[in-house]
Amino acid sequence: MTKILYGEWVGTRGSAPVRISDLADRGCDLEAEDGAELIDEAFTLWIGAVGPFEATATRKDASHLAVRFKEPVDGKILQHFNG
Repeated sequence: MTKILYGEWVGTRGSAPVRISDLADRGCDLEAEDGAELIDEAFTLWIGAVGPFEATATRKDASHLAVRFKEPVDGKILQHFNG
Protein backbone atom coordinates (compact mmCIF):
# COMPACT_ATOMS: atom_id res chain seq x y z
CA MET A 1 0.00 0.00 0.00
CA THR A 2 1.27 3.47 -0.91
CA LYS A 3 2.09 5.81 1.96
CA ILE A 4 -0.14 8.89 1.97
CA LEU A 5 1.24 12.21 3.19
CA TYR A 6 -0.63 15.44 3.72
CA GLY A 7 0.37 18.85 2.50
CA GLU A 8 -0.75 22.06 0.87
CA TRP A 9 -0.79 23.09 -2.77
CA VAL A 10 -0.21 26.87 -3.16
CA GLY A 11 -0.93 28.47 -6.51
CA THR A 12 -1.46 31.99 -7.76
CA ARG A 13 -5.23 31.72 -7.16
CA GLY A 14 -5.15 30.24 -3.67
CA SER A 15 -4.27 27.09 -1.80
CA ALA A 16 -5.78 23.68 -1.08
CA PRO A 17 -5.03 20.78 1.23
CA VAL A 18 -3.73 17.77 -0.71
CA ARG A 19 -2.91 14.10 -0.28
CA ILE A 20 0.57 13.23 -1.53
CA SER A 21 1.57 9.76 -2.68
CA ASP A 22 4.56 8.16 -4.40
CA LEU A 23 6.94 10.85 -3.09
CA ALA A 24 10.30 10.67 -4.89
CA ASP A 25 13.21 13.05 -5.44
CA ARG A 26 11.81 14.33 -8.75
CA GLY A 27 8.06 14.25 -8.15
CA CYS A 28 4.97 12.74 -6.62
CA ASP A 29 1.25 12.29 -7.18
CA LEU A 30 -1.34 14.69 -5.75
CA GLU A 31 -5.02 14.58 -5.03
CA ALA A 32 -7.01 17.49 -3.59
CA GLU A 33 -8.40 16.54 -0.18
CA ASP A 34 -11.67 18.39 -0.50
CA GLY A 35 -12.26 17.75 -4.19
CA ALA A 36 -11.00 21.23 -5.10
CA GLU A 37 -9.73 21.58 -8.63
CA LEU A 38 -6.02 22.37 -8.68
CA ILE A 39 -5.78 24.62 -11.70
CA ASP A 40 -2.38 26.33 -11.73
CA GLU A 41 0.23 24.45 -13.72
CA ALA A 42 3.12 26.01 -11.74
CA PHE A 43 2.80 26.09 -7.95
CA THR A 44 4.57 25.37 -4.68
CA LEU A 45 3.99 22.32 -2.53
CA TRP A 46 4.33 22.02 1.22
CA ILE A 47 4.73 18.52 2.62
CA GLY A 48 3.55 18.85 6.19
CA ALA A 49 5.52 21.86 7.45
CA VAL A 50 8.41 21.29 5.01
CA GLY A 51 8.69 23.43 1.90
CA PRO A 52 7.99 25.20 -0.26
CA PHE A 53 8.97 23.02 -3.20
CA GLU A 54 8.51 24.63 -6.61
CA ALA A 55 6.74 22.30 -8.99
CA THR A 56 4.70 21.85 -12.14
CA ALA A 57 1.93 19.34 -12.73
CA THR A 58 0.06 17.52 -15.42
CA ARG A 59 -3.35 15.96 -15.01
CA LYS A 60 -3.40 12.15 -14.72
CA ASP A 61 -7.18 11.85 -14.42
CA ALA A 62 -10.14 13.81 -13.06
CA SER A 63 -8.81 13.93 -9.49
CA HIS A 64 -5.06 13.21 -9.66
CA LEU A 65 -2.03 15.20 -10.79
CA ALA A 66 1.48 14.03 -11.63
CA VAL A 67 3.93 16.49 -10.04
CA ARG A 68 7.44 17.28 -11.21
CA PHE A 69 9.69 19.22 -8.79
CA LYS A 70 11.88 21.97 -10.26
CA GLU A 71 14.76 20.81 -8.02
CA PRO A 72 15.23 17.30 -6.60
CA VAL A 73 14.03 16.83 -3.03
CA ASP A 74 16.89 16.18 -0.61
CA GLY A 75 17.40 12.55 0.32
CA LYS A 76 17.11 13.30 4.06
CA ILE A 77 13.65 14.76 3.51
CA LEU A 78 12.61 11.71 1.48
CA GLN A 79 13.95 9.39 4.16
CA HIS A 80 12.02 11.29 6.83
CA PHE A 81 8.70 11.05 5.00
CA ASN A 82 9.13 7.63 3.37
CA GLY A 83 11.01 5.93 6.22
